[in-house]
Amino acid sequence: MNSLFKSYSYNKLFLISLVLVFCTPILPQLLKIISIALFLVICITEYIKNKSKFKWEYFLFNAGLYLMYVFSLLYSKDLEYGLRKVEISAALVVFPLGFALISKDLITHAIKNLKLFFYVFISAVLVLNIFVFSSFLSAGYDVSSFGEYADFVNRMEGFPAVHSIYLSMYNAIAVLLIFYLLRTERLLKAGIPLIIIGSVLCLGLILLLKKGPIFGLVLVATLLAIKYKMWRVWAFYTVFTASLVATLFLFPDTSQRIHDLFQVERISAAIESEEIRATIYKCGNKKFQEAGLTGFGIGDGKNELLDCYQEYNPTLAATSYNSHNQYISLILNAGFLGLLIFLAFIFYNINRSLKSGEFITVAIIVFYCIVMFSENILERQNGVLYFSLFINLLYFLSKNNQQKPRVNHSQEQILKELK
Repeated sequence: MNSLFKSYSYNKLFLISLVLVFCTPILPQLLKIISIALFLVICITEYIKNKSKFKWEYFLFNAGLYLMYVFSLLYSKDLEYGLRKVEISAALVVFPLGFALISKDLITHAIKNLKLFFYVFISAVLVLNIFVFSSFLSAGYDVSSFGEYADFVNRMEGFPAVHSIYLSMYNAIAVLLIFYLLRTERLLKAGIPLIIIGSVLCLGLILLLKKGPIFGLVLVATLLAIKYKMWRVWAFYTVFTASLVATLFLFPDTSQRIHDLFQVERISAAIESEEIRATIYKCGNKKFQEAGLTGFGIGDGKNELLDCYQEYNPTLAATSYNSHNQYISLILNAGFLGLLIFLAFIFYNINRSLKSGEFITVAIIVFYCIVMFSENILERQNGVLYFSLFINLLYFLSKNNQQKPRVNHSQEQILKELK
């Protein structure tokens, strides 16, 4: 009885810690840290109590990049900056370590509550969007001036300030989770509310108009719709694509905003996007050829890039403009060995997901990989946190432990579902 009670307590505490982590889009910074620390403490405690078998293969693949970052501190000249980047990237090791420590039973308990975690994350992202958009309207803007929405979001201060690129990624991931949930939810019970919420999040994503998240979501959502082959999923996909097209072509400044989708974000009206992109590519190409096997070190990678900017475009150097390409940044920080470790991590998780028959994990990984061509998401806490969280949790999802989809083959079955 005592053992059963302890097991129940660990399950409950572990569930609470994950709920808090999935709620972090709307949590203050201190509560974010506490929720992640609580998750890790519970994992370590459960490991010590139950003497679980440590998952070495899983840990080394999923935390390999972070270990490479730590190793690169040995040859980084700017140690203070390097330590700060290692701290920001801590999620790359916290979640692999936590899940490598805990027992199979605790992981199974987490996967059984996956829908709860998804609903919490979707709700948190919805609340964040409503707050940000309400602040936009309260500041005197109207819907017709949505071209200024992303800039307004970037200028927000205090809690819960979030950069527009990360808000875009939150929205896109939440929409992908809605695609997954629609497979098992009844239409009137949760299906229609999910479609409505998804439409609101799509609208928020379109108003922010960030190229990486939009292109990534369109591609991956199309693949999910084809993969799932369910009328509820196709209904949401139709609403999603229709709202995308309608929003882009109904607003007066749409033509300029569509053009902006293909540009690098400008830091000054005086610097053209093409000029920024040319400088980034020129310096990126020059520096990654010099990076070698192990790179310049996580403390010096960006400094090397800024030195190159100073030669070709001092304004970019003065504003500490990053590479806007995660793959280039990986090479600068950890060399081609670091890039190889990262690609091994990606393919390891994709291969595992394909073998287990679960496509949502692949969809989220592919989405992030697309966004990484235009953003350094592993170098900001708001980016790396959810990247690591979703990939490491969904690693354990398989056809054997997920809720079965509701498949409808006739009008009669559809009418039953509506009831």
